[in-house]
Amino acid sequence: MKISSGKKSWTAASNAAVNREPLLNRARLLNTTKWRLAVRAALVFAPALACAQSFSFEIGPPIAAQDYAVKSAAFVFRATGCSDPSKVEVSGTAEGLVGTDRRSVTLQIKPAAKPGVYAIYKQWERGNWVVVLRGACGGEQAGAIIPVGSRGFVRDASKFYARAPTPAEIDAAIKSIPEGGYK
Repeated sequence: MKISSGKKSWTAASNAAVNREPLLNRARLLNTTKWRLAVRAALVFAPALACAQSFSFEIGPPIAAQDYAVKSAAFVFRATGCSDPSKVEVSGTAEGLVGTDRRSVTLQIKPAAKPGVYAIYKQWERGNWVVVLRGACGGEQAGAIIPVGSRGFVRDASKFYARAPTPAEIDAAIKSIPEGGYK
């Protein structure tokens, strides 16, 4: 059968024979011992690499929790990298300035319907505030400093740690809040 397209023409039967050659080469490659060994190694190590994520926090708006019960939260956060979400321990404080007075408020953290997802509700007065999160899963720790403004959390100014934030880091975060607070 002859096929023509513009200036070039070729025979379909001879073209099929040419196209089979790369397939035969691939089949030979798949049957090699090295290839089989590489595939086995990938299958053994892929799950280990997938689980290698360290324990940390991710923040988002309340809708990210996909839970109607937390829709009025200031923000939600998810603990990631823990093999058993039921073993995650989290705590939080709101640290800030009301006028010129430094204040600290222990926060009540509400678990969302999905395991490992938590909601933070506004439990602080007017002023310049950061929410400090601390968490543990097994032997690993995580922490975060999340500035909050009149419109909610400020993602760009948030800082995440592989440990609990230090008092100096918390003080620096409070001092870095713009005059008049985040809008």
